[in-house]
Amino acid sequence: RLDELREEQRALLYQRKRHAQEAVQLMAPAVERGRSAARAAGGLVIECALYGDLPFDIAAQNSNTLQAALDRFWSSRAALSAADEPRAADVTLALQALVTGDQLVIVSGGSKHSLPGFYDPIFGAPKRLFVRYRFRGVVHEALVADDEALAIPMRAHAAGPSLQST
Repeated sequence: RLDELREEQRALLYQRKRHAQEAVQLMAPAVERGRSAARAAGGLVIECALYGDLPFDIAAQNSNTLQAALDRFWSSRAALSAADEPRAADVTLALQALVTGDQLVIVSGGSKHSLPGFYDPIFGAPKRLFVRYRFRGVVHEALVADDEALAIPMRAHAAGPSLQST
């Protein structure tokens, strides 16, 4: 019976993942145009966003981490995309689509898997959202729990000077 439940869960995950990917494909052309315009104007550009059971350690909300933490992040992102059953989803474009007027606000209280282009990549595990973004040429990073609010840009999210050239 346990194997049946796991298989049902996998099928449901696959279906939700497919729906999220389809939503992202539909929004991608418009999002990319807006992203290019924002990049040219020094506006808010989501460079990378991951949602799920993130396997790297970054301090909550204000990461200002060492380069080693960022290296772990990039290697973790590569591992996530290569895994048979990824524990996190790349939600970069889905999050960029939520940017309005160089601001992004996600209210607290509910799971982020219900946002357009998101899905629950790992049922039952605590999830977090990691966002690396650029605003006015400065790299910022934020990490929030699934039910926490996120408001960007914020000065408190500014990454250390070693990250600004990347």
